[in-house]
Amino acid sequence: MFVYRLCCVLLGLSLCLALPLKADEAKYCVPTSNVTTKAATPNNSININTANADELSKLKGIGKAKAAAIMEWRETNGKFTSLEDVDEVKGIGPALLEKNRALIRFED
Repeated sequence: MFVYRLCCVLLGLSLCLALPLKADEAKYCVPTSNVTTKAATPNNSININTANADELSKLKGIGKAKAAAIMEWRETNGKFTSLEDVDEVKGIGPALLEKNRALIRFED
């Protein structure tokens, strides 16, 4: 797997070097990849009050069981209003909240 990734990086770099840049184009060439990660970005943050299990699973450290626990807490207690509310969910602690602080939103 490492060799495959190394070859992809080298191929991408060689393509960057082979293509001439125009004056108005970027000065650096960065190869892109079709690899997706589990982590959300600030542009696709998760509304914890409306997200389903699949959406919640995009948060770092949240699998099916914790996603179900979040939805159960939400059904029992209503909307989350702060990270302190999320901290009350079984299986969610300060470390997990810190990893996801920038990725969780409470309103649309």
